[in-house]
Amino acid sequence: MDVVRDLSARAPGTPLTQALLVGALVGVLSYYLMRKRYRLPPGPLALPLLGNLVQMRDKSQQFYVILDRWARERYGPVLTIYLGPVRCVMLNDFNSINEALVQKGEDYAGRPFLHSLDLLTEGSKDIAFTDYSPAWKLHRRIAVKAIRHYLTGPHLDTAIHKVMAKVTEKMAAEPGPFDPFPFISSLMFHILDFTCFGEEKPYDDPSIQRLINMFDEINSTVGNGFFEDVIPLLKYWPTKTFRRATSMFVMVLEYYESKIQEHRQSFSPDKVRDMTDSILLAQMEAAREERAEVMAMFTDVHVRQTISDLFGAGSDTSRYTLTWALLYVAGHPEVQRRAQEEIDGAVGTCMPSVEHRPHLHYTQAVLQETMRMAPVVPMSLPHKSLCDTTVGGYDVPKNTMVMVNLWAVMHDPDLWEEPDQFRPERFLDDEGKLKPTPKTWMPFSAGRRACLGESVSKPELLLLLANFLKRFTISLPEGQPFDPSVLIDSMNLHVPKPYKIVVTPRS
Repeated sequence: MDVVRDLSARAPGTPLTQALLVGALVGVLSYYLMRKRYRLPPGPLALPLLGNLVQMRDKSQQFYVILDRWARERYGPVLTIYLGPVRCVMLNDFNSINEALVQKGEDYAGRPFLHSLDLLTEGSKDIAFTDYSPAWKLHRRIAVKAIRHYLTGPHLDTAIHKVMAKVTEKMAAEPGPFDPFPFISSLMFHILDFTCFGEEKPYDDPSIQRLINMFDEINSTVGNGFFEDVIPLLKYWPTKTFRRATSMFVMVLEYYESKIQEHRQSFSPDKVRDMTDSILLAQMEAAREERAEVMAMFTDVHVRQTISDLFGAGSDTSRYTLTWALLYVAGHPEVQRRAQEEIDGAVGTCMPSVEHRPHLHYTQAVLQETMRMAPVVPMSLPHKSLCDTTVGGYDVPKNTMVMVNLWAVMHDPDLWEEPDQFRPERFLDDEGKLKPTPKTWMPFSAGRRACLGESVSKPELLLLLANFLKRFTISLPEGQPFDPSVLIDSMNLHVPKPYKIVVTPRS
């Protein structure tokens, strides 16, 4: 399968040194000409060619925290940085994010062109990273329909209960403190494999473990992004890191393609078994229209990339969020006890299911507070301005990359009382019922490009957390303090440092 282009080609002609000098000169001239024409947001001094990459790669602090400090102490909530020669407007408060993504949503609905993403999405044929277009609208509509059908109601219950029993049995058999992340990863990938491909596999199935390992390696190699996206010449001389990440992603796509081909061989439009069948049915219906423009938007590559988005949207964010949630309930025993009392009262002797969701107000508040404290994707995905526009009183030229600091909004002391304290009750009214979700709570971002899986991620995570708390009392090992520290080797993910827990089965 020809998924990835040949990255080993070398650029002919101009020597590298001369090309770098020319690039630096062009970058400096563009910078000053752009400043003169537009009233751009202020920002830290950018170095020729490198931009602000040196400040971004601070090993002692997360970049979204650095941005928040710059915004509060020096530049204001709307500021400009340069990722190499690429200009990027950073939005660091609710007002500017709401103005851009909601009030002027169409202005900011684009996605910037990045070499790595164009490569990994096979020419921007996915949903998450492709630019705003009729094709994007078509694919998103199809994907949302599949998600709502196969990750809600009885389908969600079936997936959770089948897999949860296997995972909790393995956890209960642990003789002492253990790291919950491998178990949570197995849980999420088994659920996704079941809902996407209709397969119920043994807990220790090697294909699932290989998939988890590939996702883990992709995350570790992506880190703070690729130099290939900010130094164009490197696409001809790709780094070892880039080549390794590309190789891993190709293997993931090949796994999806093998499952899609198996489904094509046994597909019946009268018996849609899972999300893959749902996508294939949509492709078949598009073919019946016999319109070339529709089929051009729904090729076999689009099918593969849509499956990739569905699987990806439900894997990393969900497993990291659940890992944070177990840490917070283990570190706050009084919160855990209150949630367990609510769960016991709502479900009795059975296990939590979709029908119990309306009665789990406090447990939902625990999940929402976890996602406020620890948004897994703290800066969301990058946006692009589709026209000359404005935000916060500054000009944003067409085709400017725009990023939003969701972490800063959800830790803003002007919006949240004691934002660094874990307090689930902030989401409840005086009667203990869930209040309407504040607009300032935005772990899924906002506007037209909000996270594809938001409509099902919250109910899925709620039921998974409720099932864990129904089955176990979760505690930290004796002598291990509660430490919600994060790994600082990535600006793209907000993940906890490895920790251990002890689980005690509840009668």
